[in-house]
Amino acid sequence: MVLRVILQIVPHGDEDNIREIGRLDIFNKGRIGFDEYEYGVIDLTPKQEGLFNKTICHHRDHGAWILVYRAFMDLDIQ
Repeated sequence: MVLRVILQIVPHGDEDNIREIGRLDIFNKGRIGFDEYEYGVIDLTPKQEGLFNKTICHHRDHGAWILVYRAFMDLDIQ
């Protein structure tokens, strides 16, 4: 299963002109402890496409938004 984060621009609130400017796929690499999992991240932004070398350790009960936050902080996504 993949958690996909999509970043879009909606010019002047016009939904017909949405433009995607970034995308991240966060995927489960395996279980490393009680309710703790290791996640990998793929940057699907057109100019920086590729798999990050580092992984994230995350407790599932902390939720998806914390996982997304950690992807940006731990993997130094810029």
